[in-house]
Amino acid sequence: MSLEAGQISIIGPPKSFSNMTDYIALHQKTNRLYRSALKPLADSLAFELPVHPEDAPRQPAALFLGNHSSGKSSFINHLLGTPIQKTGLAPTDDGFTIISYGETANSMDGQTVASHPALAWQNLHRLGPAFISKLRLRAVPCAILQELNLIDSPGMIDAANHSNTRQYDFEKSVRTFAEHSDLILFFFDPDKPGTTAETISILTHTLAGLEHKLRIILNKADLFATMRDFARSYGALCWNLSKAIPSKDIPHIFTTYLPEQANTHNRPQNSSIPLEDFDTTRKEIIDEIKQTPTRRADNSVSDLLQTAQKLAVHSRVCDQIGLAYRNKKLLWYSLIVISPTATTLLTWLLWNQLDWKDRALLMIGGFAIGILTYYLGKLLLDRFRHSLRRAEFLAPFFDRAYNHEISLSEREDLQALWKSVRKEMPHSLQAIPPSQYPFRLTRRRLIQELEKTIKNDIPQLRHQLETPSSTPSPLPSTSHKIY
Repeated sequence: MSLEAGQISIIGPPKSFSNMTDYIALHQKTNRLYRSALKPLADSLAFELPVHPEDAPRQPAALFLGNHSSGKSSFINHLLGTPIQKTGLAPTDDGFTIISYGETANSMDGQTVASHPALAWQNLHRLGPAFISKLRLRAVPCAILQELNLIDSPGMIDAANHSNTRQYDFEKSVRTFAEHSDLILFFFDPDKPGTTAETISILTHTLAGLEHKLRIILNKADLFATMRDFARSYGALCWNLSKAIPSKDIPHIFTTYLPEQANTHNRPQNSSIPLEDFDTTRKEIIDEIKQTPTRRADNSVSDLLQTAQKLAVHSRVCDQIGLAYRNKKLLWYSLIVISPTATTLLTWLLWNQLDWKDRALLMIGGFAIGILTYYLGKLLLDRFRHSLRRAEFLAPFFDRAYNHEISLSEREDLQALWKSVRKEMPHSLQAIPPSQYPFRLTRRRLIQELEKTIKNDIPQLRHQLETPSSTPSPLPSTSHKIY
């Protein structure tokens, strides 16, 4: 279908930002840092940057995740006051739905969503045609959607080989939407408090580094008959979250229910659990969603900082890999030159003491050693490059790159960053092997520019965010350096 006037409104920056001029200026500075400080280094090392809009500030968004039948689609219907999304106990959909504002109710297929120049979803084509075929956009004339988009996701499943149950890369799709969103609501229900295979994988790996956007919701509290049932389910969820989220403290868990579903859930008779507190919590969740536009500017700076930190780790580890590769190659070339040179010198010194057969054997042996050295060195370099495909092989290079920082303290922040960077590095190292790295001095200059951005430029943006309409100035950093 085509996008006609009046069907879907293309909303710009959040209206709730205190000063629209400040917001646009902040967005432009963020874009400039992506282009000048991050992109040149990222391109030279095949580091995949998040897709960052180059034109107008994008619409804030809230992403709804959770197990199937956890109530996320029902919560969206409750929030909008209309049954826009299908609900049910079994999985009802295997695609993502973007819910946006429209003067009249309408829908749009995935191909149109991902290709329309007026929408900010062109990067979704990277997820492949199977994903696009299951993507759709719904326009709803609801006031809350004038300031943010809602993104509904397929319910997560528990299967022996769940990676083969979908025709597209589900985890990569979740990561793409999570990076685009400013709030991530993760729903659980009493029957499945965080135990499905996809749920654990998403929390452990896919959402790594985005915990500041995450809100955990234990839904369907009206199903509990006693406080013992509630404590058992709540405790099971806390236990599973402690295993999946790398944090010392378990995140706050919002516990609630939907009043319109309390009757359909067949609430246990003589339930001793009052629902008033859960009503209050539901209002808190809705307030969190309504505050999503105010997080847009803060998340822009946070995303920039996190991406810059990851790129810094990636670059310094690549620097150590490039140095090791260069040293091995230098040793290889040296042996190739030394072998025939040493043989020639030895032959010259012993020329008068050897007969022609010994001379010939010595020269042949020397050149044979040179040829053997060539192929052996080539084999070792090939094995080195092949080893870079395994993430566990990269750990020593990280230790060398951050030996000084790690020796001073445990640096859990560094270890967490490395954990998120390490799993993506083999792909980058296949795209651009160490033999194709830019000249070391050029690479070091780009790394220094990135470090300057982390130390000075991004804190200035943060300061500008905290004090709009004022001239930002450098702030002293009180946190550990990660570059």
